[in-house]
Amino acid sequence: MHLEGERAFAAVDVPEELAYDRTGPNTPAGRYLRQFWIPVAQITDVKPARAKTITIMSENFTLYRGESGEPHLIAHLCPHRHVALAVGRVEGESVRCFYHGWKFDQHGACVDQPAEDEAFKDKVRAAAFPTREYLGLVFAFLGQGEPPPFPQFKRLERPGEVVTWSYVRRTNYFNSMENGADHVHANFVHERSAFSTVGVNREIPEIEPWETDFGIAFNTKYKDGKNGRHYVVMPLAAFIMIAEEGLDHLVDHLAFRIPIDDQSHRAFIVNLFEIFGEERDRFMEKKRQQRLALQTLPPIDDVVQAVIRGELHIDEVPDRPDLVGIQDSVVMETQPGITEREPDQLGRSDRAAILLRRIYAREIDAFAQGKPVKRWTYPEDLSPVPAV
Repeated sequence: MHLEGERAFAAVDVPEELAYDRTGPNTPAGRYLRQFWIPVAQITDVKPARAKTITIMSENFTLYRGESGEPHLIAHLCPHRHVALAVGRVEGESVRCFYHGWKFDQHGACVDQPAEDEAFKDKVRAAAFPTREYLGLVFAFLGQGEPPPFPQFKRLERPGEVVTWSYVRRTNYFNSMENGADHVHANFVHERSAFSTVGVNREIPEIEPWETDFGIAFNTKYKDGKNGRHYVVMPLAAFIMIAEEGLDHLVDHLAFRIPIDDQSHRAFIVNLFEIFGEERDRFMEKKRQQRLALQTLPPIDDVVQAVIRGELHIDEVPDRPDLVGIQDSVVMETQPGITEREPDQLGRSDRAAILLRRIYAREIDAFAQGKPVKRWTYPEDLSPVPAV
């Protein structure tokens, strides 16, 4: 579906009760997003035989890894006296509540109640959710019924160096979803960045989006004929190419935007660096040195908040490895959620964001009314195209 003419500038009027920036467990958007496999953690977030509480879409869960190292996700609280299961002990592939020793396996079955009759445990269950480790991330299905087919990104399974990382941004997840479909902002927000060194923001591109079987594809069209192609992968990912300091080519960049609550989200990033041998060793050592350097600098959140408070201008932030993240956070952390602000005045450069809003509005409305929703399918050969 291509957007043409004045249709591209039409506002998307979404009733407040269907707002897609609100994702709690009892909201239409939240229930819709729970029908997909989504990343909920990095596998390194919790060590084998340990547990922790995580928050996804305003709901708490217990993430733990069994003694085998396999990740599991079950309810936050023990159904007995509602103590956090994450403070308990992992035994095999199960977790035992610290309060009275009730033990639950990875499927939520109660398998031991030391102070109760043997038959009582069969009457007790904790909610449990299918999980899968992929690309260094823990994916989970939080919805009802059977999960859909698991989406794979074969391009990121190619030879090379896969780097997975994450960060928290204090803004609604949908602001980041739209930002990932907005390549015009790079000419302004990232004017001072590695994007300039490889020519990504050499001029303002024309954006040409259309709906696909997996989400949205959009071309970035330049006057020199070198056009890029990037993707929004429904419901919560962008698959694009980014610039990395020290490399003369763009890098595959898969970014998931997972709501923590309606005011913040966690981005899970998977980058594939097609570098090998000595080049790989040099680059990874440089990345290690950058991480060490960041430990000596003011924390990114302190810098962002100082800029937002007006104590520091963004142009006064010195060059640092996380400058692009600071620039994006300064923009998005001043943005209210869509339902908390006046209607946006949208133009031609917003065509991909407009299409994204229309798709969300259509799908959440259908889901809320019990009507059929689109079954998104993900091609294994999905591949962004650089524009340089």
